[in-house]
Amino acid sequence: MKKAGNSMNDLPSDRTPPVIAAEINAIKHQTGKIILAGAIEIGRRLKEVKELLPYGEWGKWLEDSISYSQKTAERLMKIFEAYGAKADASLDVGTQEQGQTLTNLNYSQALILLGVPEKERVQLIAELDVESMSARELTKAVNERSQALKERDRALQEKADLRKDLEEQAGQITQLSTERDNLKTNAEELRNSKAEVEARALALERELLSVEKSLESESVKQLKKDLNAANLRARVNKITLLYESLDRAFKDLTWEIKNLAADDPEAYKVYRKRVKDFLSRCSNQTI
Repeated sequence: MKKAGNSMNDLPSDRTPPVIAAEINAIKHQTGKIILAGAIEIGRRLKEVKELLPYGEWGKWLEDSISYSQKTAERLMKIFEAYGAKADASLDVGTQEQGQTLTNLNYSQALILLGVPEKERVQLIAELDVESMSARELTKAVNERSQALKERDRALQEKADLRKDLEEQAGQITQLSTERDNLKTNAEELRNSKAEVEARALALERELLSVEKSLESESVKQLKKDLNAANLRARVNKITLLYESLDRAFKDLTWEIKNLAADDPEAYKVYRKRVKDFLSRCSNQTI
């Protein structure tokens, strides 16, 4: 009987490098799944031991009993918590598909996916067909996804900041509109008051002229005094109106110029200089 062999001559003649590469990758993936299953079970038992040991003896037990560093042990327990616990839960109704999806990974894939939040891990596995990806491809996909999420969060934050700025500007506009309306009301009241004073002064002046034609007496002098007083009050009211209008206009001007500084620095410099020059000319005038 011819002895069965397993040399290169026993393999089919149509084997090619791509076929062999596919076989190697399949073996690597199956080996990785076996390693992952072992890592999950080791992590399960490490977690069990850690809960049994007194505080402070964990590191010594790892070194003396199984020659593991705490970093290695923590990684294995994370593997169990991320995949072993999910596989156990897959025995429950409604979670079987999720558990099967997670346990079909190999060890390298499982380690890479630890960087993905638990709630998004299963969805990512389904979307990317992770089982057929190399470690390099999966790492690139996870990094690209992380960058995309960061850009999305940054865009959302910018949108929220923009909305906040718009709301603040709307509030400022509303406040300025209210102040403008109040100023209009105050100006109208001052104009009405001025008109009343001027009308009263005109009436007194006419009355005085009428009295002067009839007699020269103390009452005429009093009327002149009242007229002068009325004229003085009218002038004071006019000055008050002009001053308050000037004060409001100057405050509005300075406020608008300050707000212009951030949006148009050159225009801000020009108008700031003009205002200073105007104030300088005013200070040189004698009142």
